[in-house]
Amino acid sequence: MVMSRLVVVLLGLLLICNCSLHAQQIDDVETIYSVSEALADHDGDGSIDLLNQTVVISGRASVDNLIFNEQRLSVYIQDDSAGIQVFSGTLKADINKGDSLVVKGTIELYYDKPEIVADSVYVVGDQPRIPAPKSLSQVATNPENYLGMLVQGRAVVSQKKASSGYRGLTVTVSDSSEHILEVYIAQSHRLKDEFNLELLSIGDEIEVTGVLGKFVFQTSGTVTYHVMPRTTADIKAMGFPRKYLSYLGWFGIFSLVLIFGWNFVLRRQVKSKTHELSVALDEKEILMQEIHHRVKNNLAKIVALLDLQISVADHPAVEKSLSNSKSRINSMTLIHEKLYQTQKYQTVRLDTYLKDLVTTIHQTYTDENQNVHLDFDLEEVSFSVDKTVVCGLLVNELVVNAFKYAFANNDEGVLSMELKKEGKYIKLRISDDGPGLPGAFGKIEGEGLGTILIQNFAEQLEADLQVQSDENGTSFSFTFQ
Repeated sequence: MVMSRLVVVLLGLLLICNCSLHAQQIDDVETIYSVSEALADHDGDGSIDLLNQTVVISGRASVDNLIFNEQRLSVYIQDDSAGIQVFSGTLKADINKGDSLVVKGTIELYYDKPEIVADSVYVVGDQPRIPAPKSLSQVATNPENYLGMLVQGRAVVSQKKASSGYRGLTVTVSDSSEHILEVYIAQSHRLKDEFNLELLSIGDEIEVTGVLGKFVFQTSGTVTYHVMPRTTADIKAMGFPRKYLSYLGWFGIFSLVLIFGWNFVLRRQVKSKTHELSVALDEKEILMQEIHHRVKNNLAKIVALLDLQISVADHPAVEKSLSNSKSRINSMTLIHEKLYQTQKYQTVRLDTYLKDLVTTIHQTYTDENQNVHLDFDLEEVSFSVDKTVVCGLLVNELVVNAFKYAFANNDEGVLSMELKKEGKYIKLRISDDGPGLPGAFGKIEGEGLGTILIQNFAEQLEADLQVQSDENGTSFSFTFQ
């Protein structure tokens, strides 16, 4: 009873002292937990005692809001012994690292990592104080005990990673290969484009600061622990990066060659120089063709491996996932095939590429949808290679979904694609005459990978997305520069 009264008095003082209210008022609170108290496992059953319960937690923020996720509330709070993510898809809050927070919400597990889904958040109006980071060497021996906490220390780069969803590094914290962590920069990070990881090489020593996270791969059960840097200042090269040494070495070699060859170069005639440049240009074209040819062949090998894995898959969901991955890889393979067949390596004919891509997908599903007719209305458009890849992946998702769902129960149908130039904009429209989207017509609903990819690719193209759907069919329209 005495403790309850003290808590009520504390909340009253917070409100009087100009606390920043970011959601609805916290009502009927009997206990405010520290982060470590909220995550405790007192009964020793291996599960958090307060899991799936609504609690009130206090702690200090180790990161600014809207850094790790530009769209939603996503911060981490901690005390001296534990940390946890505060997440909300609806709340808005002006939170800076070092702020003291009081959060009401439900403790849940997301990919085996605890988080509190917030109903309301208070920022206590006292002096901000950033939590002291834990030593990375200490954390690496047992990272499970430091999830959600700010960590800092030195490590050696052992691998560089990049994909459409993130960029990062694999680092070794000590001489032991067992102490391995990931430095993870997600696509949703507000400063993702400012991290210059290209200057780092394998073997470089860095000092990294960030929040310790965890990810469990659902298919394999593999667990990875990663450090999420907040700003570019959280990754520092210790000493001189090896890439700089490489640059200096090549510069020295080039300088020596330049000195000893200077007199010879001066005596070269214009005709001989022109011939040299012509040969170099031819070699470059041959080299570029060979590169794209090898990339295309390597992607084809990956598709063959996926086919082999599909043939032995014993679960429909696994087979479906592998088939979707195969289709996406095929769309990228087609890009390199086009580059191999042309002498232009910076742009691609978007119209011919999309037509070939849709035709290939149609041939893949021809046994299931023999009477689906393809209708193309495409203007000639040249597009950059990078954005053509994104556009191809986007079209792949939409067309494969159309064959799987729009024409699944129809003996015949029409799939239309329109590509038009309207001033400085390009308009791409993909339509089918199927039964329409489920749920609310005219909206993309669901949290499946396909829906996420469509929205992500549209964002990468900076496209304005319009969806029209009714019982007569569905149309996706994208307008971009």
